Amino acid sequence: MPSAQVIQFPATKQSPAQTPTKSVQDVGEDALARTGEAHGDICIFRSDLRLILNQAPNDRKQISARILALRETFKEAELQLVKLLQEMQTTAPAGTL
Repeated sequence: MPSAQVIQFPATKQSPAQTPTKSVQDVGEDALARTGEAHGDICIFRSDLRLILNQAPNDRKQISARILALRETFKEAELQLVKLLQEMQTTAPAGTL
């Protein structure tokens, strides 16, 4: 009968208590900056889409590319906003850091 061997797993690291690294205002300002960037990108892609629709209304490849660019921009913006909301849970009031 084969003998059993005990495998030692490394101890899990305990994360230190979450301390605020940003103020509420910092997170809010980051949200403004990131949504401003997304807004600029969305405006550009919408303009490109409008141009393609006027120049080549049946060009499936070009129109799809613009729609995909818009979709990716929205997805990236959503991910960034979710991160900011998570950061907001560990923020400190402005002036306390």
